[in-house]
Amino acid sequence: MIKKKLFVWTCDYSENSGEGKLARLFVKKLINKKQFNIQLSQKKIVKYRYISTLQGIIYCWKKYLKKEKVCYLNYLPFWNFLIFLLLPPQTILGPITGGAGYSKFDILSFLIRGIVFRIFYKISEFLLVFRNNNIVFSTDLLKKYLFLGTIKKSKFNFVLKSLVLKQKTKKKIDFLIYYKKNLNKENLFPYNYITKIVNNKTIN
Repeated sequence: MIKKKLFVWTCDYSENSGEGKLARLFVKKLINKKQFNIQLSQKKIVKYRYISTLQGIIYCWKKYLKKEKVCYLNYLPFWNFLIFLLLPPQTILGPITGGAGYSKFDILSFLIRGIVFRIFYKISEFLLVFRNNNIVFSTDLLKKYLFLGTIKKSKFNFVLKSLVLKQKTKKKIDFLIYYKKNLNKENLFPYNYITKIVNNKTIN
């Protein structure tokens, strides 16, 4: 069987970032299906990922007009409905991200994420349902914003389903805490609990 040529655009394919790892997992899934001859492209003119997405859309259209199958892998936040609106028909979409919590005490964050983004979510949902039959979300954080019909035709928790459990090995570290400063998650991080651990104080 002759494999179809698949052009895959990715803004981030690094081994160290969350977006990069997510992209690699999705490409691995495409390879395992053995349906496509994958051509991976990451020729970014600009480094800023929100702008490089527009470049990716242009690249996808160039390949699509050459009768090639295209895949837009990342960066795919659910609020950015312009990506779903402007991509060529039948574009394969990588895992859609978004839905992180926000602080209600930060007025600007509340207005953008609590109000504006929810409007954008609905626009994106309409576009996705209209043009795509295979909707994949990286987590289930966005599930609460979707209509029941959309939920039924979508796949969630792509990240978790791709986890591979490894055999336990002895490690020198008993307890490891990873923390990356993120304004949207500061109110969710247990600072007091971590401080007690670091200071070796008794935890109630």
